[in-house]
Amino acid sequence: MPHLPVDGLGSTLLYYEDTGAPIGSANYVTVFLVHGTMFSSAIYRLMTPYAARNNLRLVLVNCRDYPGSTLYSATELEALSSTDPEKQSIALQARGLELAEFIREFIHTQQIPRLTRSQDASILGGFAVLGWSSGNCQTIPLLAHAELVPETTRKLFDVYFRSFIIYDISLTATGETPIPGLWVPLRDNALSPKEKFSLFSEWVAYYFTPTGFDSSVDIDTAGATKMLLTRVPLHEDASSPTKRTQWMPTVHRMEPRMLCEVCHVEVMARSQKYYQIINPAVYRENLCRAVLEGKQGEGMIWPSLKVDVVWCDMSNSDTVSAAMKLKALVRKQRAKGEGRDVSFHKLEGANHFMHWDDPERFTSLLAQVL
Repeated sequence: MPHLPVDGLGSTLLYYEDTGAPIGSANYVTVFLVHGTMFSSAIYRLMTPYAARNNLRLVLVNCRDYPGSTLYSATELEALSSTDPEKQSIALQARGLELAEFIREFIHTQQIPRLTRSQDASILGGFAVLGWSSGNCQTIPLLAHAELVPETTRKLFDVYFRSFIIYDISLTATGETPIPGLWVPLRDNALSPKEKFSLFSEWVAYYFTPTGFDSSVDIDTAGATKMLLTRVPLHEDASSPTKRTQWMPTVHRMEPRMLCEVCHVEVMARSQKYYQIINPAVYRENLCRAVLEGKQGEGMIWPSLKVDVVWCDMSNSDTVSAAMKLKALVRKQRAKGEGRDVSFHKLEGANHFMHWDDPERFTSLLAQVL
């Protein structure tokens, strides 16, 4: 099993899977894919056959405590489960620094292509980081606390780091306030932990009524909020067996053996649940530090880094509202001349698991975004 050390001592390891360099390419883009809650990086495996044709090298990274990666120590679990925002913040900083060390080690051992500019001015090579759903809880700290990354690593990333992708970000990762009246299993205190985890893995994989607006709409408007509250799971509302099959939740499309490989309820019960109860203010601060604050050329680390927010119009309303609220925050900061260069991309006809249900299209779109 391939692993890389992330603590400088070799005692803390992250498991990964690697599609390898596309044959014959000297300018491919390496994409580090970070998974979300309960679903490990195996959820990206269906993308791997389409990597080379899009000149991509995909690296599927398992976060701590997921299969193959090092479990959290008792001290680390204590920090994650703490009610002290300062301890929670330090715990998230550690995840960002681990990711930075993983990437540094991968560059060192694999000799991936540096950033270059072609004759038509397009940027080639380098690497991108993609965080999916609540995986952004662990990727955003890399940018939020870039000043803590060792100087040699920061300088190395200057000639490699091309893009930071926020893919279908969870509302938890933004630290924003949920829409009142919107049901989410993990926030339903009438459910037992076991019921929450079981319902979450199904609910998050639903296809919901597609949104009729794009990310330029302010989520605070009454019309947008009403639409998000009234969206329904399509497999429950479909008028025929064919339509019910078409909009079947992603996890229902998986064979039991495959579902066991990608979905890990035991990790949720052991450690992942703590990411759901970290003080929202900590997540808000990280998002602000990473994306919304600062001015290019005035001390910003990796100032030319491109940030892309990708969201799916048939995902759950919690996730869609996160993209809408982030768009509003970016727009506000741009008006003040602050923040990173952020682009928004709406994926139509896609639920929260587009990378599994339509991996060929998603991989191609990812290459275009890069």
